[in-house]
Amino acid sequence: MGMQLTGVDAQTKAALEQYETAMQHFSQQQFEKAQRLLEKVRSGPSRELADRAAVHLRVCESRLRDQKPALKTGEEYYNYAIVLINHADYDQAEEYLERAVKMDGKTAYCAFALASLHALRNEIEPCLVQLKEAIALDPRCRMQARVDDDFRLLMDDPRFTEVLYPED
Repeated sequence: MGMQLTGVDAQTKAALEQYETAMQHFSQQQFEKAQRLLEKVRSGPSRELADRAAVHLRVCESRLRDQKPALKTGEEYYNYAIVLINHADYDQAEEYLERAVKMDGKTAYCAFALASLHALRNEIEPCLVQLKEAIALDPRCRMQARVDDDFRLLMDDPRFTEVLYPED
């Protein structure tokens, strides 16, 4: 007659299986897959497994942060730069925007993103230069800048309002 596992034993067994699978993903550098499983193990019933999972989870998170995406087009560089801007990594974002410009030439959306980046850094002159370029390439950028929260620090600057609200 086989022994019936109690609820906790079954949960511990499941956590152990998840941990082993996570370690396979970890060794194959599939950090996202490993991370999902390790998070489950960390909240499981076994303190020992949870502690081990927490250690590997920190490594996964670090590796995922450090991974650079494989970008091929100017648009991909632009999109990744926007992610970096949203994470306040302005220096890195500027590098990716410059790569996008080198690949695709100056576009309204890249010039606007650079203007936004400079505004967030409170760099007024470079912001105005980029914003004027963006508007020259696509006049709709003027309306977008009027409502974009990234430019809030510049809203009271007369040079900025002159660009956004030119005399007709």
